[in-house]
Parts: sequence; C-alpha cells; structure tokens
Amino acid sequence: MENRKDLIALINKFFDRRTVNIDDLIDDYYSQNETNLKRSECILVVNSFLRNAHEFDQIIDKCTNKRISKNNLIIRNILRIALVELYILQRPSYAVIDSWVEISKQKKRTKPFSSFVNAVLRKIISEKSKIKISTQQKIPQWLWMSWKQDYGVDVANKITEASLIEPPLDIYCHKKTNLDNQFIEIEKNIFRKSKAGFVEDIEGFKKGQWWVQDISASIPAKLFSNIKSQKVLDLCSAPGGKAMQMISMGAKVTCVDSSKQRVQLMKNNFTRLKFNPEIINKDILDWTCTKTFKYILLDAPCSATGTIRKHPDLIFLKNKNELGKYIKTQQALLEKALSLLSTQGQLIYCVCSVQKNEGIKQVDHILKKFKNIRREPIKKSEFTQFEKYITKDGDIQTFPYMKKPGGMDGFFISRLYKEY
Repeated sequence: MENRKDLIALINKFFDRRTVNIDDLIDDYYSQNETNLKRSECILVVNSFLRNAHEFDQIIDKCTNKRISKNNLIIRNILRIALVELYILQRPSYAVIDSWVEISKQKKRTKPFSSFVNAVLRKIISEKSKIKISTQQKIPQWLWMSWKQDYGVDVANKITEASLIEPPLDIYCHKKTNLDNQFIEIEKNIFRKSKAGFVEDIEGFKKGQWWVQDISASIPAKLFSNIKSQKVLDLCSAPGGKAMQMISMGAKVTCVDSSKQRVQLMKNNFTRLKFNPEIINKDILDWTCTKTFKYILLDAPCSATGTIRKHPDLIFLKNKNELGKYIKTQQALLEKALSLLSTQGQLIYCVCSVQKNEGIKQVDHILKKFKNIRREPIKKSEFTQFEKYITKDGDIQTFPYMKKPGGMDGFFISRLYKEY
C-alpha cells in the first residue's frame, strides 16, 4: 500500500504542475524522497496511467451518475490508477479495491469519497465486458480531429491505437557490440528489443558502442549526399542522436542548441562515445555566424505528436493552442537555416510530428516564399528501405503504426536544395 501512496502522490504532482515532463518529475521524486517503489515499476505504472487515462475516464463516467468535479482530480486519479492495476497489470480485484478505498479514507479531502471509490470500482468490474470505448475517445478530441482532418478516419484511428502501445527500444550501434539475443537487427546498425529495461545495464553502453535512437530518427542524416569529411551544421541538436550518427558517418559536425540542460546531456553522451564535435549553446535565432554550410540538418521543435508512444505525458502537456507557437518558430528557424546554407547546399528539415501544419505545409510555405529553394525529392531508387514512407511529393512521413512489430516514431522529413 505504501507504494500506491507514492504513485498517487507523484501522479497528483504531475497534474498540479502540468508543465513538467514526467521523466523530470520522476527524477526529482527519487532524488527528494526515500521509497521502496522500484523505479522500473514506477515508470511502468505512470506511463500506463498516462496512455490509458482518457479511455479510463470514459469507463469511469459510464459507471457513475455523479460528475467528478475538476477540483477533485485526486479522486479521478485514484480511480484511473486502480484501473491500471485492474486492466493493465491484472492484479486481483479485491486487493486493488480494498487498497484504494483504504487510501481514500486516510486523507481528510478524500475520506468522504471512499464509498464512492468502492462503488465505482465494483461496478466497473461487474460491467467490464459490456463497456466499449471507441478509438477516438482514447485520446484528446482536438488531437484525434486534427489527424482525421489531415489523413482521414482510418489513419487517425491507426495513429491513435499505435501511439498508446508501449514501444520497443531501438539502439544505433556504431561499433561491434555483443548484444544479447533479445535484440534483433531491424536495419543496418539498428537493433531492437521489445522491452527497454534499464538502458545503462545493456552491454556496450559504458563502452560507448551505441546510443538510443528510434529507427525514424535515424532517417534524416541518411538523406544527405556523402557527408564523409564534410562540415555539417546540426541545428536544435540536443540530445545529439543525429549528430552522433553523422559523426559515425565521418562528418565534421557543429551542434547548436539553446538549452543548457539538454546541451549538458548531449556533452555527456559525446564523452561516453568519445566524440568531440563543436558545440554552441545559443539560441539559433540570435546566433551570428559569418560562414555558410553545404549541409544543414534542422530538427525543429514541434508538438512531438509522433512520439506519444514514448512520451505519453504529451497527451496532457500539449494542447491545440500551442501549435500556432510551434509553427511560427519553425518558420523562423527554417529561414535562419536557409540563410546559413551555401549555394548548391542541402538542408534536411524534420519534425517528430504527424501534424501537416508542422510538416508539409511548412515546406510548401518556404518554397512559395523563396524562389531559390527547391525540394530535392527523395527517390525510391535511392533508398529502397524507405519506399513505404516516401510521399507523392518526395518527402518522408512515418507513422507510429509502421515498421511492425513494434512500430516507429512519427516523423516528417524533407530535403531542400539552394540553387543560388
């Protein structure tokens, strides 16, 4: 029961703050509290909670005539986390109900609702087989509607279902590594394991033989012409996966990123891998550079809707109103990147988003505004392994339901060329 108290305290803290990602909150929680709760169990329960919260809300609401006030979110969270135990972890119903009812009784604020918690959970168990929740109700309505508008109902449903499944672990190996037989090679240098576990315990981590990188995130760097011995500018570089990949391809990389915290994380990764690129900790839009680059990669800040399966807290951290801010920032970053691009140079623009406003519409906007910029279409003959992801315009759009089993992050990637 003590572990349950720790879990509900952490979850309530997330909803109280609503601006801090869950990974940072978990780190803070373990640094400030003594607990018997294993970190692996904490991550499993919290991520399952976040992935399923919208669906659980539908189930809860179908099993009670009383509306749970927004001011009493703690009761809803108790019911949600109890459903994680019942539906996901499949723990004995009597133990789950008794524990959460008892926890409800121990706080002045929740004690009046202990009978309510008991009644709702018992009703859910008795009517479980009758309750049907549609796919579009499993995620915020604005998000599902945006996917429907961009791609239609079928694709919107496929994105939703794939985004709510626990993802595998993909790693990019740049040196020979003795990985255990739970890893399978899904593409050259990229290995996948169905359950992540504790990354630092995996063979080769401390030796710097690999880094964590989703297969989708490995695509942008491969779209350049031969960058061996060439200077490449990596904008919005942290935490550095694409820079590491380009360094392993023989490029001389300059990394630029505005976040001190993320740059420090990137430096730690480079040290482990024994890489030594140039790192500039500045806001790109305020950065003055007197030279140009033939190769630039811009992984722009975005809504990250393609990575919900790995970061289910995004379901609660992002909202429809934020999209406008990202779009303006992306446009400004694209224009700045183009100003740093040499004539006859290549710019790879990418976002880990499946929103068309952040992907193809951004590229269309740039092509209309700058007559010296053209799209350099990605051809199936160049990259047969990416054939399923290439759009009619010659860009790449991946979705979470692709690359089965296990899926992949949603990414939009476009290759642009500066003519004069």
